Amino acid sequence: MKNVIMLRSHYPDARLEKEARSLIKSGYNVTLLVWDRGRISEIQRSYACRVKRFKLAVSPDSLKVCFYLPIWWLYIIFQLAIEKWDSIHAADFDTFAPALIVARVTKKPIIYDIFDFYADMIGFPIFPKISRAFFASTDRFLIMFADAVILPDDSRREQIGLSNNENIVTIVNAPSDKFSNNSVVSDSISENFTIFYGGGISDDRGIDVMCKAVKTLSGVRLVIMGPCSEACGVRLRSICQNALSIELDLKWTPHEEIIRLAMNANILFAFYDPNIPNNKYASPNKLFEAMMCSKPILVNDNTNMAKIVREEDCGLVVPYGDVDAIKHAILTLKNEPTLCKRLGENGRKAYETKYSWEIMEERLLEIYRRLDPEQRETGAIAHSSSNILAPVVGEETSK
Repeated sequence: MKNVIMLRSHYPDARLEKEARSLIKSGYNVTLLVWDRGRISEIQRSYACRVKRFKLAVSPDSLKVCFYLPIWWLYIIFQLAIEKWDSIHAADFDTFAPALIVARVTKKPIIYDIFDFYADMIGFPIFPKISRAFFASTDRFLIMFADAVILPDDSRREQIGLSNNENIVTIVNAPSDKFSNNSVVSDSISENFTIFYGGGISDDRGIDVMCKAVKTLSGVRLVIMGPCSEACGVRLRSICQNALSIELDLKWTPHEEIIRLAMNANILFAFYDPNIPNNKYASPNKLFEAMMCSKPILVNDNTNMAKIVREEDCGLVVPYGDVDAIKHAILTLKNEPTLCKRLGENGRKAYETKYSWEIMEERLLEIYRRLDPEQRETGAIAHSSSNILAPVVGEETSK
């Protein structure tokens, strides 16, 4: 089972590429089949493998999705018919549904990688309540036919309504370890106490609230880096006008650069509006980046990441959107360097023992070994334990 097709309708995606690299490193031939919604051409990226692109610039929240989603599904079915593959790795419902048809016809395995629960992710433009209920029910039904299901966090079982099943594996979105051998992460090179956020920016991430909090604090520097919509960028620039302590770099940035800046910050933050279901259950990569970099993190309450931060004692939790609480948390960490160090060390310990990508990678590879018919026949698969459950070759585009 060496030829793998990985499907994703939202691309670029660091998690998908990370999984692809892990498979390639273990000898698999990987092809990414992705929907280019107009962003890929604007970004210079080094792909981990062969990429085939379906080019159609449309937002997932646009009314046009109702008409273009069936075209995307037909494209997936066509490509799977002409490509040579042994298994399918489908990310989210909008790739899994059509791929499942082909997998069952060909009697080949399919892995369902749930990045976000589709029914709670999409802003359905027509009859939202009915549409959400329909997609949720359909998704829950089709999950039963997957040969393996990957969840980004155990809390998703509650969100989706999944019972314990040996085919369900949790693989958190942690970065690959940049600081193995217990390397000491350097302190901030800035004379100011530096807060950093690197990643996708949207209205539900509380970036505006953090900007409002930092504007009034002396000796505190805020660096925001990542792509966002034009409207969101206008709002943030308006809030930060004349705020010399806030740096906005609102464009896509390579992950290596994100990690470098995180390493040289004092603290990181991740605020997710808990009124959005997928945010409530999210365990974002920013949390695990902070752990890897030995940095404390500020997160908001009523989220799964708040539960993890409390369990691992690796940061502080504040109410979502509470400017005063955020100010108090920042000043607490700024004025207590020993607390900062302790929280950061706790996060690093949790990363090394529970959440590192090296641990997650072994879980991913175990799924593929378990589904490989040759290894099953030779009895090469052992029962997994509780902890174990590159340049472009070519790129093709379709319109």
